[in-house]
Amino acid sequence: MERRNYWQRMRRSRMSRRALLRASGRAGVGAAGLALVGCGDDDDDSQPQAAAQAQQQDQAQPQQAQQQAMQQQQQQAMQQQQAEQQAEQQAQQQAQQEADAQEQAEQQEQQAAVAERQYGGNYSLNIIPNWDGFDPHRANLATPFHVFNDTLMRLNQIYNNQGPIYAASIASLPEIPDDETYIFRFDQGAKFWDRYPTEGGRAFTSEDAAANIQRQIDSVDANGEPDARFWRAALYQETASVDIPDEATLICKTDGPNATYLETTHMGYSFMTSVEALELWDQQWIDEQTNVELMSGVGPFIPTEFSPESHIHMVRNPDFWQTLDGQQLPFLDSMTWRFLGDTTAQETAYRTGALDDVSLNAVAIEGLEADFPDHIRYDRGVVLPLAMRFNYNVDWDENPWLDRRVPYAFHLVMDRNEIIDFVYLGKGKPSTQQHINWYHGWSLPQEEINTLPGYRPDKDADIAEARQLLSAAGVEPGASFTMVVADIFEGLYPGSSELYTNMYRKALEVESEIEILPYDGITQRLVEGRFPGSYPIWVGSGTGDPTGEWNSRLVFGASGNLTHYNFQPVEDLVKTMRVTLDAEARREMALEVTYILLGEDERYGIDGFGDFAIMGNGIDTGMYWPYVNVPERSLNVWEREGWHWRKEVWMDTTHPDFPGERT
Repeated sequence: MERRNYWQRMRRSRMSRRALLRASGRAGVGAAGLALVGCGDDDDDSQPQAAAQAQQQDQAQPQQAQQQAMQQQQQQAMQQQQAEQQAEQQAQQQAQQEADAQEQAEQQEQQAAVAERQYGGNYSLNIIPNWDGFDPHRANLATPFHVFNDTLMRLNQIYNNQGPIYAASIASLPEIPDDETYIFRFDQGAKFWDRYPTEGGRAFTSEDAAANIQRQIDSVDANGEPDARFWRAALYQETASVDIPDEATLICKTDGPNATYLETTHMGYSFMTSVEALELWDQQWIDEQTNVELMSGVGPFIPTEFSPESHIHMVRNPDFWQTLDGQQLPFLDSMTWRFLGDTTAQETAYRTGALDDVSLNAVAIEGLEADFPDHIRYDRGVVLPLAMRFNYNVDWDENPWLDRRVPYAFHLVMDRNEIIDFVYLGKGKPSTQQHINWYHGWSLPQEEINTLPGYRPDKDADIAEARQLLSAAGVEPGASFTMVVADIFEGLYPGSSELYTNMYRKALEVESEIEILPYDGITQRLVEGRFPGSYPIWVGSGTGDPTGEWNSRLVFGASGNLTHYNFQPVEDLVKTMRVTLDAEARREMALEVTYILLGEDERYGIDGFGDFAIMGNGIDTGMYWPYVNVPERSLNVWEREGWHWRKEVWMDTTHPDFPGERT
């Protein structure tokens, strides 16, 4: 309706303009004719005077006719304008009536949905069996993150990452009286689970929040030694002071304006646990990574079973304080994450009803869709991009990547489209940096990406340049590079390491020695500074503003900079982004950083080339049974850092396909 009104206004504008042009054109002719009056002979000559009068009368008649015509046209134009205004008013009234009717229908639909929501059921999903413990601040893999999203909570949370839109969680959204002060109120009623070490379910207090923050600031292990596994410590270390006026208030201050500080409340590694857990389990979280009892939280679900070979199960928190439209959350009785790494096993589990929701490759989903046409299909971007990772540690004598011409050559010949076709069966897009460039405009548009060196579909020019660079760097044909491959990745996509090996053998005439490691082994190599380089690997990121991530990863010596990236122009830019509160200004700087990291800034060439060669992001294809009801925002993007949406999932237990109890 808004579009229809727009075109009506445009038509009126054009028609009114033409009417006015016609009227003013006729007025101009009349004025020119009147300008000739009084140019005749003396008044005493009666005949010439009579002739002149006759001539004037002859001239006046057409002039009068023209004036009358002009007036008539003006009246017609005014009448037409009035008619169009009346029509527009009627259209506006109709549009308002339709909008009111639509709003009323949506309200009725929402009320009906609220009335339909049911309690009960066990929601079963599949996830990659990739686990590194229950520590809320040091666990780094996607699987624990998803479990934490269901069981633990943050001070604030992302409600919808398409804005992004933030919401209160354990605390109210902070008061920010000035550029350096953040006041959190613990007035939401959050309570810990009624289990050890918080029997009775005591209230979450400001002391709990302060202890979690201080642990990240300190970033030390149980022996007091620095621990690099506190991945986002750099953000917390921007805290100048923490004050606890009372058990319901926390005041954090920074030294000057800080655009990234609130990431500490809603991004990864910011899950909150109890003071008791921090005091009891610091070392146990490292030693007993599969002990499901080592969790203490305030979230909607409580973990009760964990088997690294099969599943993690969690039950409804009966004392969860949050509500939705007056109904207490969560709706489900329980949830089960099943560790099914094999595609065939996942598909079979879904077909037999052992899974309510499944995420599979595009071919498998198309097969399911053909057999289950009434099931709900979804496609969403995977925020974890695939990447090749380098190491710029100058203190490692055997480091093969210190000459930037070498990693840049590997970046140039990487065939992104071939990799996406192999891994995601074509369901994906090339990306330029860790933050997914499909959302929020913080990275380069897709059409520009496809024109850049390393991303161009035609690889001939890239291969020729890459060979010249390796030769200039002293790399001989037949040279061998040790490359780490994540065991979980090779297990999910067998042959992927061979794909890369053949790609670089053909393009650069170099060999690869493949070392397959679990993710915790990769982490250990990074911490030790002897990381040889890797492909392929998933790397974590957010979907929008990269300021916080970059201040952790691209500043030399920061907690997340385990690849020893060190380029002062980039560090200066990302530090400036951190203290720049204007989002548009940060966005411009983010694009500048992106060009430098890609080796596309003419000022620096490849001197600032990044520590990651990003391949692209996949598109997650999935399906769920028709008795499952999920919030719409959950289908936007696959996000390991999550927004706790599964607490809103409900199941129609009266649906004929509902499986009932399952083991």
